[in-house]
Formats: sequence, structure tokens, C-alpha cells
Amino acid sequence: MRSRAEIRGTFEGILRAASIVLLAWMLWLSLDRGRSERFVTAHSASLGAALREWSSEGKAPDRIRAQLDSTPSPRQRDWLAALGAAGSRTTWSGDLPAIGISVQPVASPRGGVIVLAAAPRGAAVRVADDVGPMDTMEASGGGARFVVPSANGSISARVGGATARASLPDNVVLRRVLVLGSAGWESKFVVAALEEDGWKVDAEMPVAPGVSVRQGSIGPIDTARYSAVIALDAAVAPYAMEIARYVSSGGGLILSASAASMEAFGSIRAGVPGRVDAGAIVASEPGATTLRSLALLPVVSLKADAIALDRRGGLVSAAARRHVAGRVLQQGYVDTWRWRMGGGDASLAEHRAWWTRSVASVAYAPRMRAAGRAEDDAPVARLVAALGPPSQGVAPGLVSAAGSVSLSLLFVLLSFCLLTEWASRRLRGSR
Repeated sequence: MRSRAEIRGTFEGILRAASIVLLAWMLWLSLDRGRSERFVTAHSASLGAALREWSSEGKAPDRIRAQLDSTPSPRQRDWLAALGAAGSRTTWSGDLPAIGISVQPVASPRGGVIVLAAAPRGAAVRVADDVGPMDTMEASGGGARFVVPSANGSISARVGGATARASLPDNVVLRRVLVLGSAGWESKFVVAALEEDGWKVDAEMPVAPGVSVRQGSIGPIDTARYSAVIALDAAVAPYAMEIARYVSSGGGLILSASAASMEAFGSIRAGVPGRVDAGAIVASEPGATTLRSLALLPVVSLKADAIALDRRGGLVSAAARRHVAGRVLQQGYVDTWRWRMGGGDASLAEHRAWWTRSVASVAYAPRMRAAGRAEDDAPVARLVAALGPPSQGVAPGLVSAAGSVSLSLLFVLLSFCLLTEWASRRLRGSR
């Protein structure tokens, strides 16, 4: 067992070593005082003022950390990146959900925009324009989709503290729609529905061999004249090759169940029409007929690149695919005019809106490009690209911490160590 003298000797050795370390520390500070690291932090609320302060000083901070509870503006983000390029080691921390936004025009006389927001599953996505909030939806499958009839200024999508922003899309150029089908209720009411919604429609409806009823001036089927072609039945056969070339060059095509069964469209269609599936409701009373109660030729044997857009039960009622540069929508419902005529009070508007949505989904509609618009459509991704991924620690480095200690404090500690050692030695009779 060690004696008290030995313990006291060890204690005095520790004090002597501490004195030497403190002397070395004070010497380093006196020789290298101007080169010690300067570590600064700022929160989201104070980031703008802090950036101005750091940039107006004679020397930029050595280390900068932004502690973020919301996405910085593009100006603040670029400012931080510029300070990093000037020599400051810039990092950030914060739990910001990844979010992105895309705004596309609706190719329809109704106008409007489609807002696609990427967000974590289950997150509440809030969409707003420059006037105020517009809608909220829970994200599923990687995001949320909004159809906005009109908006002012830019459109933003917000999840938690992250906000993505995009400018309103360019205007689109809409051309005419060509409807090809036999003279009958379906052709009549498809043309009526589109015209009621503002589309300009050309139509050809054969009534007898060599005799057709025409609306408008049927011109060459190309994208310079038509935004979309609707093929309703076998009456479209004389135009099959011309339609195929039209779709390949970027045009849009809607194939009804009857037209899709033609082999001339075998290379274009999304799938093969299956066996007739009778509607769930067969009645003549007003309000009894709905889209879901119509007879259906389901789309089966989908091509590898085809996408099922709608289902009734386990049957695909609508499918779409790209053919070269154009888009093809294959509808399985039969005699949609029955829905318009035999539905309730809202059936006319619903039938009209359904056909407009169908045409808008495939329409060739070139954009009138607007110049120079600033967007921040993926703010968290751009933040990571500019400053790197978020880091967890917020403490300054060892050199920075050592350089921040004042000489006065070190002198007090040194004096204490020296006096304590001297007193201990004197008390035990040693010099």
C-alpha cells in the first residue's frame, strides 16, 4: 500500500505536468492567436442576417454551420455555397423531408394545371399559390397529384419545414380534334361533349357506302392540324395507316373498344379487347346508368410498355402506352352515350368532363415557352448538391475550441497549479 508521502508526490507531479501543459498552451496562443479557427452557427430564422454579417467582416469564418428547421431560400443556399467556395467549411443539420414539385399544363380548353409533388409516404402535402392555400393531400406511393383549375403566381408544395416551388407552366397550343365513327348516338354525343367543353371538332361519320356526314374541313391527319384523333369503330379503317403515321410523329389517339379490335391497330393499341363484361346495372330509369354500369370490353394481354389506368373489379377498363413519339389511350367502355342520356342530373357534365380528360391525356399540345423563370422545385436535393448531406455534430473542432480559451483563464489555472504544488511541498518540508 502506498504511503501518504508517495500519494502527495504523485499529486505534485500531476500539478507540475499541468503547469507545463498550460505554459505550452499559453505560448501557442501568443504565437498563433490570429490563426485560430472561428466557428459560427445560425438557425433558419437568423440565417439571412448572419450571412450579411459574416460577409461584411474582414475575414470569413473558418467554420459555418446552418441549423435548419426549414429549407433556405435559393439566395441563402447559394450564399452559403459561395462562402464555402471562398474557404469557409460550411455544413448544415436539420430533419428536412425530401420533397419535389412538377407543374404541368392541362391540354384542355378548360385550362388548369397538374401539380405532382414527391414526398414521403403518409406525409401531409399542402399546395398553395401566391394568393393562399389551395389543397391538402396525404402522400401515397411516393407523392401526391393535384389538379388545380387556376392559380396565381407560383405554386408551392410544403411538407413539414420543406417547401418546393415552381412557376406556372407555359401556355399550350391546342389544335382541333378529329372524331371518326359511324353515324349514331356515340359519335353524335362524343362530338357534342367535346364542343360543349370548348374543343374545335372535325368529324366524319359514314351513313352508307360512299356517303358520309362531315363536320368541318377534314384535312391531312398530322400534328400541324390535330391535337388528337378519336377512333370509335370500324368506320376508321380507311384512315388506319394515316393515323399510325400521325401517332408516330407525336399525335394523340383514343381507341374505343370496337376500333381497338381492328388488326390495323395491332401495333398501336395497348392490348387486346377481351370478352364483353355486362354492366352491373341494367335499368331505364334516369339516374340508373353510370360509367361503371356500362358494358365493357376489358383490355387484356397488355403490351410490355402499356400501363393500366383504370379498372372495374379485376378487369382493366382503360390502358395507355407510348407509340414512338405519340400516346395511345385504349378505352374499354361501350356506348358511353347511355351514361349521358340515362344517368342522373349530373351525368351530362360528368360525360363531358370524362371525354375532355381522356383527350387531354393524349393530346399533342406544344408549349409556348416563357423565358427565364426561377424555380426551386427540389430544395432539399439542391441543398445537398450545394453543401453536401446533413451532418449531426454541432461542436467546434479541437483546434477551434482550444483557440477560443482566453489567456486570462489559462493564467489563473497556471497560477493555481504552481501555488498548490509549492504549498504542498512546503507543508511536507520539501523545497
